[in-house]
Amino acid sequence: MKRIGFLIAVLVTAANVVTAQGVVVRSGEHDGYTRLVFDVPPDTGWVLAQRKNGASITIALDDVTFKTNSVFGRLTTNRLTSLSQKSPGSALEMEFGCNCVASAFLYRNSMIVLDIMPGDFLPPLLEDIPPPLSGRTAEATPPYIDTGLNLPLLTMTEQGIKDQLSIRLLQGTDRKILDLELAPVGPRNTVSPDTTAVSSQLNSNVRLTTVLDDLQNILNAELQPIDPRPACISAGGLNFASWSGEAPFLSQVSALRLGLYKEFDKVDDEKALKLAKLYTSYGFGAEALSVLKLVETPPDGTKQISAIARVVDNRATLPMSPFIGLQRCESDAALWAVLSEKELAPDANIEAIEHAFARLPDHLRRLLGPRLSQILVSAQQLEAARRVIRSVDRIEPETTPSVTQAKASVAKAEGNSEREEELLTEVITSTHAAAESPLALARLVEKRWSERKTVSSQELDLAASYAVEFRRSELGPIMNRTYAIALSLSQEFDRAFDVIKALPPGPDSDSAVNRHLHLLSERSDDATFLHQTMEVMQPDMVAVLTTETAIALASRLADLGFAEQTFALANRPEDQSRRLDRARLRARAALLSGRPHQALLELADDNSDEALALRAQAMVSTEDFAAAGDMFRGLEQNEAANRYFWLAGVSDERLEPTGGKYAALKQTTQALSDLPVRSAERPLADAENLLKDSQSARQRIEDMLSAVGIE
Repeated sequence: MKRIGFLIAVLVTAANVVTAQGVVVRSGEHDGYTRLVFDVPPDTGWVLAQRKNGASITIALDDVTFKTNSVFGRLTTNRLTSLSQKSPGSALEMEFGCNCVASAFLYRNSMIVLDIMPGDFLPPLLEDIPPPLSGRTAEATPPYIDTGLNLPLLTMTEQGIKDQLSIRLLQGTDRKILDLELAPVGPRNTVSPDTTAVSSQLNSNVRLTTVLDDLQNILNAELQPIDPRPACISAGGLNFASWSGEAPFLSQVSALRLGLYKEFDKVDDEKALKLAKLYTSYGFGAEALSVLKLVETPPDGTKQISAIARVVDNRATLPMSPFIGLQRCESDAALWAVLSEKELAPDANIEAIEHAFARLPDHLRRLLGPRLSQILVSAQQLEAARRVIRSVDRIEPETTPSVTQAKASVAKAEGNSEREEELLTEVITSTHAAAESPLALARLVEKRWSERKTVSSQELDLAASYAVEFRRSELGPIMNRTYAIALSLSQEFDRAFDVIKALPPGPDSDSAVNRHLHLLSERSDDATFLHQTMEVMQPDMVAVLTTETAIALASRLADLGFAEQTFALANRPEDQSRRLDRARLRARAALLSGRPHQALLELADDNSDEALALRAQAMVSTEDFAAAGDMFRGLEQNEAANRYFWLAGVSDERLEPTGGKYAALKQTTQALSDLPVRSAERPLADAENLLKDSQSARQRIEDMLSAVGIE
């Protein structure tokens, strides 16, 4: 019987081990999305639930525990900000740091692949609309809606649709809503001979819709929407290579300007368009736009010339640009589309863009190459960016500052910090970098801030001179921000704060405030920190703090013991990311203000070691020393655990190691608590025993005080 009982116990234990399973979560960054992979047993059920800026995944395993220790070690973007699981067996909660959505699929029947990518959260489908069937038959019949037509129509054959429409038309006739003029039996023309052709000018006033268009917003998850993208401009339709001739530029301009005006000073529209194309092809965008203003009735193609002229002059793109949405095209329009939109679209045809760039004249490749390279770097298309830079290098007699800055961008994207700093320093010290040098210095100071390095005295002086030189130009706010950050990196916090206060409101001011306060919380002494955050910091500065900056300031204030200010910064309604970090700060504020139960409520969903230590502090505040000892034991802080077990007066078995300091203290305390043996019938012997017991008690007290480090 004992053997049978032992075997049953072993089987039960093994079953529990199998039931409580751990799912390893791996991560990876890709172009445009962040991927998580869950390793699960074959044929495991799972459910993905979406919500605003977050999602949760539930896996059908008993007491499943998600192992997420290595997830954030390989992530470089802020698409995924936190992962949490309330208890074994519950769902894995995901918080996003952007307007993102999640999608998932099962791979090889043993891996759940979950992708997080930018997108708008869509509400769930209406429950009373049946989903479309993918085939002619289905295992279950969807709910029927009495509309007269079976929805959706995708499941019906052509003859079925005709029958349904015929029924509806006959019903309308019976109710005297429609009049049917039935044609005689026999062949008939599709269009009657006297039909009047519709004018092409009315196309914009005619719109054809079907019942599926009305359902598009409801069934958008099941129905493929009609592609609303504009049609591509063909290579022949644009024909950019023909915008200039073989003759010298001055000769072509002279010929076109001589014939620009006809009699009565009327502009020749054809020659004006040719002149605008010529100016654009040679990089004179402002001149091309001026010529286009002379055309009274712009013909087809004028918008294309105007859009390319604005790209050449690096002006803002108009909302109605003809190249918007054409990055997917196979023609040269893809290049002008990406330069107009100034960012790479997910469906961009990179090969067509590179081929179009290679066909440009040398002067336009020099002008547009650095810009195109920067766009490709921002989209993590590093190989394409390198090819563009090499294409410019081949036609440049010597490297220009703009190309050097583009190379620095590629080095930054590659993670080559030394190469990036070398290239930026080259631009800063170049005698030909009139406009590029201040921007390179701004990028260098931002790099030093992100790496928490200092700036040299020469760089600080150069930032100060640029701040004065460009104070009335468009670069003024950028250079003042750069100067303020450089001062903060040099720990000149008071001077940096004075520069920041003088900045006009805007993105540069907000960036300077956050970077300065980050450094202030990390590097300043207590007096400077408290002076700037508690006395001179203005309310408008508090309003522009990012979540990361607010957490950094709150953590420093908590270290200094300011509970109210810590709670205010950790409880801002505009902060949505780093939820657990903010909850821990609120718990620290509650402990500082003597509210341990509030601290425990804040830490209810947090199982981290930091949260466990805060719970232990809360238990100490409530004098629940035994629970505090258990928590410190879980943190492997055995010395602190033994101390609180001793204060709680628990049994010797829980004190580790047995016979250690606190075990001896426990025995000494117990011995001191024991009453001496009295002998009332023998007064002299009783007095002698009391003296011996008193002497022994004093010795035990001395031993106990020395054991805890008190002399």
